[in-house]
Amino acid sequence: MEIQTDRLTEIFLHLVQINAVSGQERPVADYVEQFLADTIVSVVEDDAGDHEGGSAGNVICTFKDGGEIVFLAHMDTARPTTNLNPGFFEDRIESDGTTILGVDNRAGMALLLYTLETAIQHPDQFPGFTVAFTIAEETTLAGSKHLHLNGNIQRGYAFDSSLRPGNFIHGSYGAKRFDIQVTGKAAHSGIAPENGVNAIQIASEAIALLPGGRVDVNTTMNIAKISGGSAINVVPEKVYVEGEVRGSTKSDVDKIIKLLEDTFVIKAEELGGNSIFKSRWDFQPYEVPADAPVYTKIIEALQHVNLEQIPHITPGGSDANSLNVKGISSLNVGIGAQNPHANNEFILLKDFENSARIIQALLKM
Repeated sequence: MEIQTDRLTEIFLHLVQINAVSGQERPVADYVEQFLADTIVSVVEDDAGDHEGGSAGNVICTFKDGGEIVFLAHMDTARPTTNLNPGFFEDRIESDGTTILGVDNRAGMALLLYTLETAIQHPDQFPGFTVAFTIAEETTLAGSKHLHLNGNIQRGYAFDSSLRPGNFIHGSYGAKRFDIQVTGKAAHSGIAPENGVNAIQIASEAIALLPGGRVDVNTTMNIAKISGGSAINVVPEKVYVEGEVRGSTKSDVDKIIKLLEDTFVIKAEELGGNSIFKSRWDFQPYEVPADAPVYTKIIEALQHVNLEQIPHITPGGSDANSLNVKGISSLNVGIGAQNPHANNEFILLKDFENSARIIQALLKM
């Protein structure tokens, strides 16, 4: 079916004018619900927002019986789109450089709303399928973590990759966040510094023993935030260290997490303090094999629209991570939302059109 680029672009422009960062997706959810009001598509908003204190939940849209496939896009942007002024050029849409364009992930949303609208207009040409518009993808993946889908759903495709159409992500690192509280002993730094135990010194010496950045080919580690101390004339009693470890497997990540914990414990004991270590998964790693149906179907769809098929494994996370953990084999598909989160975000019109063709091809596979 021919793609109506003007209509696809029109939907996108409506969406990017709505300012809604993570946790504040209410106006975007309202737009989706109004867009599909009084149509044959069933629209339900879940309680995912209640788990994170957000203003809205995931919006789940079911066409016919919902089918076996779910398409995903997230409603939040990483930064505000207030006063956005989009610019049109011969081959692309971009902002005027003073704000982000919101192409991550309003482009994905536009593609899926356009597909739903087309299916509503031509119901005899589309099978049942499900669309989920998620919350808080940019911060915690909270929406997809708390997403509950029809039990018939067998595979998922997130349309959220900045890679150009033809590229798709079939594997992703996992990320585990850590929080460390180091406790020393306060004392007057001028009168009796020898009576104190400097928590900042403990943390500094522990960090100096650890690898940073790219640990090896499969893992990275980042000390991201350090805070502590109380006054210039007081030996600092407490310091807090936060960061993350990413890796291609859970065991790779947990090995570095254990090294972190042991290093802080040993150094704290050596210098007369103590440390409390906590960690949790932000998202878990996955790798979809080439013989999985979700993988073979995207290959077929890309061949159908005459695009080269290029698989990737990435250190970044997406809603596909959450679905794979739930047992729904899922990929993240390239839509060409380029330079995400930067003021020079853009999308090529050709990529917009090809992405819409990919979705329609997947529904025919």
